Formats: sequence, structure tokens, C-alpha cells
Amino acid sequence: MDAVTTLLVGIPAQVAVFTLVPLAWWRNSARPEGSFLRWLGFRGVRDAGDPLVLGATVVAMLGFFGGGLLGRGAASIEGSGYFAWLAIALVAIVQTALSEEIFFRGFLLGWLSGKRGGAVLANLLQALTCGLVRLVALWLFVERGLAPSLAAFALGFAPALMVGWVRQRTGSLLLPWAAHGTGNLLAGVVAVLTR
Repeated sequence: MDAVTTLLVGIPAQVAVFTLVPLAWWRNSARPEGSFLRWLGFRGVRDAGDPLVLGATVVAMLGFFGGGLLGRGAASIEGSGYFAWLAIALVAIVQTALSEEIFFRGFLLGWLSGKRGGAVLANLLQALTCGLVRLVALWLFVERGLAPSLAAFALGFAPALMVGWVRQRTGSLLLPWAAHGTGNLLAGVVAVLTR
């Protein structure tokens, strides 16, 4: 996809699609915790200096970096120059990281946490769902091999489990988004520079 189409169509479309289900649920529920963005986790970070939180955030970022290299998402943007680099950055940080964090850690984790199994089961289920989505996406759109698909699952599940825990621990979606976006951005830069 060329950089202009990505910026004007791809990014807004994916963020909108990944936000519509949470928004519909929030509007039809009792609207817990005030505003929609606050409910998703866009708020200040508690315990940001906790070494466990920082360690989990960095390790998750490395997992998202590996997953980004495997999926080659940002490297598929055609073009060159500053405009292409802007598109790569926005795809990595907004289209992929923001939309997935809104859906998986903002909505799905929060929704599942209110169910019977509690916080640990909710985190496992959102991470499992994230891993399965990555496995299917790689299988359908990139490569139909067993080993790469299992790697995509592992590189979707493990970082999702860690940032899910960070989201639960800090009450905020900001550190998970930062880890996800940074990992994707680094993978996009490496993929473009080595193509």
C-alpha cells in the first residue's frame, strides 16, 4: 500500500474498527468510570517506577519487536523519503499498536476482568486471543508455514500477557501502548533498512 493511502485510509479505518466494539459496549452499558477514554485506560500511570512494571514493559517491547519483524507490516509501505518514514511511524504506533491496545488491553481485558474468572484468567484469555489473531493474520496474509505461525502466536501471546499485567497493575493503557508502539517502530525501521 502506498504511503498516502495508508495515512488517509488504512490508519483511520483500522483504529475506527478496533474502537467501534468497545465504544458500542460502553455506550450500551452503565458507562463505568466516566469518559470512554478513561474507561479504556487513557489515564495517569500508577506504580510507573516499579522495577517489575518497567521490566515487563521492556520485555514486552522486545516481544512486539520480534512479532513486528515476523509480520513485516510497516515494511510493506511503498515509497521513500520523509513521507514514507512518517507513514511507517504512524502505522507502527497508531494503526497497529494503538488499535490493538484499545481492543485487547483496553476493552477485552477490562470486560473479561469483570467476569467470573477474575483478573488472572482475564489476562490469559486476552493474551490467548491476541496470539490467535496474530497466528491467523500471519497465516492468511504473510506466510502459510507452521513454524512461522507458531512463532507469531508466541510473539503475540507472551508480550500481550506482559502488557496485560502492566495494564492491570498500573490502571493505564499508556505503558502497554508505549511498549507496543516502540517494538513495532523498531521492527519497521529494521525491516525497511534491510529490504
